[in-house]
Amino acid sequence: MKLTKLTSAILLGATLLTGTVACSKQDNSTAQTSQTTSHKSTAAKSSDNSQSSQTSDSSTETTNSVKTEISKIKLSQQEAIDKFHSQFSGKQIKSIDLSLEGKQYVYEIEGFDSTREYSAEINAETGHASSVHSERLDHDDRNEALNLDGIISRDEASVIAEEHAKGTSQEWKLDQEHGKTYWEVEVVNGHQSTEVKIDAHSKKILETEHDD
Repeated sequence: MKLTKLTSAILLGATLLTGTVACSKQDNSTAQTSQTTSHKSTAAKSSDNSQSSQTSDSSTETTNSVKTEISKIKLSQQEAIDKFHSQFSGKQIKSIDLSLEGKQYVYEIEGFDSTREYSAEINAETGHASSVHSERLDHDDRNEALNLDGIISRDEASVIAEEHAKGTSQEWKLDQEHGKTYWEVEVVNGHQSTEVKIDAHSKKILETEHDD
């Protein structure tokens, strides 16, 4: 009888010890899993912050590059028009485009009269006229002369476009359609480009188009 009780006591002790060891292993395993999850979460947050920082740096670099090129624009719009008229005296202006070609800004001005169309590219830094061209007017074309009276300036159009699209103005076009003169401003923010169409008289935003 005493031997039976002693054996039972030994078995109970072994069972308790095994349970304690198992619980200890489970606790250690849980702690290790928790630490691994914590490390992964920290690494993921670090990766997200790094990507966000890289995107911000790219956007800043693009903005600074555009501003550097814009600073090279020495010729005003009116001076560019005068250059065009020195090539094609008395012609009506159809459109004025100021855009980057390589690393230089160039005005491209188009005009017309009753029989021909005219175009010239004018370097916005040096004032040099190139690609001066004229051709016979196609009678199917419906040219409209720009109404330049009382329109907002390129700088004013840039402010409106930048506030709307949240970026930096990079290229501009002044055109007319159905008797309405409008600015079309390209605004860049990192790799995203947005074209904002603005009524050149009322300052109203007519259209917005995104291009990633």
